[in-house]
Amino acid sequence: MADEDDKLTGRTVIVDTNLITARSRGVLTVIVGSQTGRVVRLAESGTTSMGRGPDQDIRFDDGSVSSGHAQIARIGGIFVLADMKSTNGSYINDIRVSDPVELRDGDRIQLGRETILRFTLVSLEEEAALQRVYDAALRDGLTGVFNRKHLEERLDAEISFATRHKTELSLIMLDIDFFKRVNDTLGHPAGDSVLKNVAMLLQNTIRNEDLLARYGGEEFTIIVRGIDLQSTAMMGERLRLAVEQNPTIIESRPLTATVSLGAASLVCCGAQRDRNTLVAIADRRLYFAKQGGRNRVVAEG
Repeated sequence: MADEDDKLTGRTVIVDTNLITARSRGVLTVIVGSQTGRVVRLAESGTTSMGRGPDQDIRFDDGSVSSGHAQIARIGGIFVLADMKSTNGSYINDIRVSDPVELRDGDRIQLGRETILRFTLVSLEEEAALQRVYDAALRDGLTGVFNRKHLEERLDAEISFATRHKTELSLIMLDIDFFKRVNDTLGHPAGDSVLKNVAMLLQNTIRNEDLLARYGGEEFTIIVRGIDLQSTAMMGERLRLAVEQNPTIIESRPLTATVSLGAASLVCCGAQRDRNTLVAIADRRLYFAKQGGRNRVVAEG
């Protein structure tokens, strides 16, 4: 603690220097653009690169952002932003920057035309609190996986990225078979346990780069990056087996669940490469899986 004289009032102000020192972590919060509310920690040493390219530390799916748009370097106790000769420029508090500029707590950073961030100095506890708030807006309260709103936002961004970079993108939609029967015979708490167990099994089976979301009720959706439809169908089979072979324990007794899955990729969409078309194809194939006897993967039709 330290005493400082307030020249305006003549009072002595007690400054908590420990708190000031603690607020030394740099974070960016997305305030305008896709993934609004997203909190990203800046590197505590070296540089953090930002842009649209897949090799960037922080990637923004914004067509007005250059592949390698800007970077922020930590030099001693300060953070410095430098534009990397981007097409549409980098701005701090609405002023376009040409030379490296030291960032101040609360600065507003704009990359291109549509992505706006806020730079903040925070403590470890404050960073964790910001992340919790963001996660709460993205996650399903029961299962802990992403919610439908976040799924739809990410799917739009992933389709744009895959189309622009000519990469593979697929989607799996799956439904827990006869789930209503569980709720009707064993009660909703048992149904909730099944949902949580299935979500955990799915999350543990997919790759780190894939995204799992609860689509609604007993239905889940997975965005699958970078592999073709055949490989996606093979992933679907692994997911099916994981659920079938790992029952939910209800009052010390195992309850086996199964799932039906439909898989589709962007190549299935023809010229109409958008979220609604991709979801509709995967959903139709999920319907075929259920009509065909359930507990199976369908990737055609």
